[in-house]
Amino acid sequence: MNDLVVFEKQLQPLLPRFEQVLARIMPVERLVASLMISLERTPKLLDCDRQSLLNAAMTFAVLGLESDGVTGQAFMLPFKIKGRGIVQPCVGYKGYNTLGARAGMTITGEVVREGDGFDPDTDLGLARHKPILDNKGRIVAAWARAASLTRPAILTVLGRGDIDAVMNRAPAVRFDAETPWRDPVIGFPAMASKTAKRRLSRSLPLTVFQYAARMEEAFEEQGRPSWISPDRGVMIEGTAPPLTPTEPGETPTAEQLIPSLSQAPQPPGTPEPATGQPAPEGCNPPAGAGEAAKIARLKAEIGQLATRTAHENWARNNDSVILALSTKGQHEVTNFYYQHKG
Repeated sequence: MNDLVVFEKQLQPLLPRFEQVLARIMPVERLVASLMISLERTPKLLDCDRQSLLNAAMTFAVLGLESDGVTGQAFMLPFKIKGRGIVQPCVGYKGYNTLGARAGMTITGEVVREGDGFDPDTDLGLARHKPILDNKGRIVAAWARAASLTRPAILTVLGRGDIDAVMNRAPAVRFDAETPWRDPVIGFPAMASKTAKRRLSRSLPLTVFQYAARMEEAFEEQGRPSWISPDRGVMIEGTAPPLTPTEPGETPTAEQLIPSLSQAPQPPGTPEPATGQPAPEGCNPPAGAGEAAKIARLKAEIGQLATRTAHENWARNNDSVILALSTKGQHEVTNFYYQHKG
């Protein structure tokens, strides 16, 4: 039995968990098919730490992105860090477009070359870019814009120095590995554009877009392996102990590497336990009075914030709390946050 078949069997107990996390974004069969295609295209992934491979699979379930490497939504890339092979989930520039669209935003962006007309206005969130057709000049900047029907547009502009700084900190560049950054025709422009789109997360409302951006920043700009847990948000290696200790020399099962299905948050509408019985640990209460109290508490905290820095610190510390709310609750809290922030 080859490694590909073994991994596919390891995924079987996790299919209900994947389906729950995907929340109808795509069929679980489609997610698994994209994972298997990625493994077939890059066999080195199967030589990496199995924990990191399963973490990458769960990351793409949380994001609802295909990782086959064909659609440009997301990728699984093998790296060797401190002698250990790890799988790092990466989001493509098209993946950021998709995540933005699901949050009600249109994400656009491009690179600016010498000779192009470019007049950015970050206050108004506008970029007047007039590229010259077939211009092969040096890339001098990259910009990205997030537009929404309900919020002012946001514009991010990175100069060539900013782009090069991000590139030079990427592990693939530092370790002289194969990377799109080294392709001046297609790869570098795409990576520069993606970096600008990723920076939009610093000014956008709290959505899964921030999870994807923070995960990538941890790896690309800090050199630390990272992934996304459906229960704990962005996980960065070195900031928390391993999920489950394993015996040396033994191959752990999928149930050991991923939190038990019995501990998974329950979907909205799950009946509460009978009166007098405690709710199972790890289960989310159904939307209702409990969520209303949580929303009221969050609003009260926001009302006490007096400075822009305090607002930004509060947002960073409470993003996972807000994402645990229902969609209606998320909108209510984020709208109140931006109204109070001004």
